Amino acid sequence: MRKIVYLMWSDSSDEHFARALHQDLMPLLGDIAGIARRQLNIPDRDVDAASALRMENSAAAFDAMCSVWCTDAVDATLLDSAIRNFCVQFSRYHVEEIERLPNTQHPSEAGVRTHGFSQVALLRCPQGMSYDAWLAYWQNTHTAIALETQSTFRYVQNIVSEVAGEDVSCYHAIVEECFPALAMTDPAVFYNATGDSKKQQDNMKRMIDSCVNFIDFDEIDVVPTSEYVY
Repeated sequence: MRKIVYLMWSDSSDEHFARALHQDLMPLLGDIAGIARRQLNIPDRDVDAASALRMENSAAAFDAMCSVWCTDAVDATLLDSAIRNFCVQFSRYHVEEIERLPNTQHPSEAGVRTHGFSQVALLRCPQGMSYDAWLAYWQNTHTAIALETQSTFRYVQNIVSEVAGEDVSCYHAIVEECFPALAMTDPAVFYNATGDSKKQQDNMKRMIDSCVNFIDFDEIDVVPTSEYVY
């Protein structure tokens, strides 16, 4: 089973775009033989409270992210044709998915918004750092720090192996982190330190100190989203 991630851009209203993806795109993809699972991540009104967490260094990071798990028999160009009908621009990322923390606390129901919110981070290897060193630090050092210092209940790393589409602004990885809803506005919840200001400061410092070792903050895009699994 392979995973393909589409970043999508729309020129329609947020509500119209989201409705079309839920009501039309998801059933259309579900009818394609060989697709086992689909997921939508949308920066909709349910995550408006998390606007302070959004970071955009690209003109616009994305209006929706559609992930598809499928067999090798599924032709990616067939998926492209379906996706193209619902957006004005897209990028297709073939990824190696590593689910570091499965969602066992708040299991998703098909087509129902996942508890809390999903923070999607689009990463590039910084200039001046080799890809191998970047990947090794992220995988072998930062991962444990991220899990220890934040209130995530799902943590997925998608390592990009191939990029295609109408926009090919080459991210090297796509991260999905699910947080409790209160983490949108409360840093103590975000850093898993409710009621403990010292732990909050310590966790924040550990996380930021680790991030600067492999992330260029002038290159990263971070988008709070609602997650829907089909």
